[in-house]
Amino acid sequence: MCGIYGLATSPTTYTKRQFKTVKKVLREIAVDSETRGAHSSGIAQVGNKTKIHKSLLPSSKFVDSKGYIEAVKSLKDGNYILLGHTRFATEGAIVKNNAHPFRVGDTIGAHNGCVYNIEEMQTKLDKQCPVDSQLIFKAIDDNDNIDEAVKHFDSDFALSFVKTNPMVLHLCREDNRPLYVAYVPSLLTLFYASEATFIENALIECNLDGEIYSLNKNTLYSYDVSKFSDLQTNVEKSDFEYESRVYNFSINNYPSNDEFDDWTGYNYSYGNYRPLYDTSHLYDSNGRLIESELEAEKQELLSCYGGNPSNWFFDEMEGMWSYLDEITGQVWTETQLINGNFGQSEIDFDEEEENAQPIRN
Repeated sequence: MCGIYGLATSPTTYTKRQFKTVKKVLREIAVDSETRGAHSSGIAQVGNKTKIHKSLLPSSKFVDSKGYIEAVKSLKDGNYILLGHTRFATEGAIVKNNAHPFRVGDTIGAHNGCVYNIEEMQTKLDKQCPVDSQLIFKAIDDNDNIDEAVKHFDSDFALSFVKTNPMVLHLCREDNRPLYVAYVPSLLTLFYASEATFIENALIECNLDGEIYSLNKNTLYSYDVSKFSDLQTNVEKSDFEYESRVYNFSINNYPSNDEFDDWTGYNYSYGNYRPLYDTSHLYDSNGRLIESELEAEKQELLSCYGGNPSNWFFDEMEGMWSYLDEITGQVWTETQLINGNFGQSEIDFDEEEENAQPIRN
């Protein structure tokens, strides 16, 4: 459920060979991170020219986009930190603006996880957010220490962020979310990702040595790139108190044979559960569609997926909802939306492109 990745590098100038290697490592990590979320992608370049690039493309295509390439090139122009993210949407529509990273005040960050007490935190922080992750960065921006920032949240999180000092990368996680780092002394560069194998595969592909470590839970790691040396990062660590959720998982929790005929099944989709294919409530006793029920279900679809209301339509022949993509002219069924195959072909919007309008805006 979402992936975070990125790097922090010493202000020492790369050689051409080093820069080529760094680009390749980051690209490998970014592409692998797509397995954790393909609904949208983003990367922030932080330093002399801080800028956030977002796209509705999956990461394997985003790495060839203008925004991603610009972010990586900025490492040669006074930017020393890159914050990447691959999104699996659980709260908020799939639109470009809801892709990570986010800028909230002086804080730029990316989040893997969920916030479960959204209404409470919106009231406490006096902020309405389309994506739950923005609440966490609002709290971080408002507080001087991570203890105060997270103590009122009921949340799972792994976080990467930069606050007031553009030379310091902050990483942390609680018990339910993974986060790994590897420092490559020959490049004076720290790489991080949500899964160790993403980093391991990239280092192997580039013939690099580097120890991969899991970050301790409830510890804020602050990497000042000006302190990177040939041996170590000289990271500063500070522990914080946080009580993580405890989850109980059931294996093979399927309905019995007697129940199966009435079971419609549920798929998880962008922050809401929607029963699939059970459309009997849309018809009256004479088999005619009920307009009020259609409109209510359309509103539910909009809350799950977003989009232009006039582009949603109920296909009576197929017995399911579909959406007309105005850009490509393609029709997407709800099943395709749930599987994350919605509009990922040619849509790529930079944060600064004012005229670009994503189809779900």
